[in-house]
Amino acid sequence: MQLLHLDSTGSTTWFLDSCGQTTNRDHRLLLSNYNLGVPIPSNELQLGLNFADKTPELFGGQEMGEDGLRVLNLYIKSYSAIRCEIQAELPRLKKTATSATRI
Repeated sequence: MQLLHLDSTGSTTWFLDSCGQTTNRDHRLLLSNYNLGVPIPSNELQLGLNFADKTPELFGGQEMGEDGLRVLNLYIKSYSAIRCEIQAELPRLKKTATSATRI
């Protein structure tokens, strides 16, 4: 439905609006039941379908998180920070574990 650019109603459910319609069945597309307004012979190919390239994205790949190296570098920084925090807490955890065995 999006490839055909059929959002002409402005409805938030535009892709479902035609599904339940039963009038003018010979004017409707097979899968979506969208009314083209002209007869569509069932023994012919449905011409005029818009399969052009999709519209470009609003943001580039890097802004949308597609830059794998950038994501990996962020992960390494976060991982290193977590390891430093664990190393700093390890002596306290060992002392607490030792004290717990006495109780």
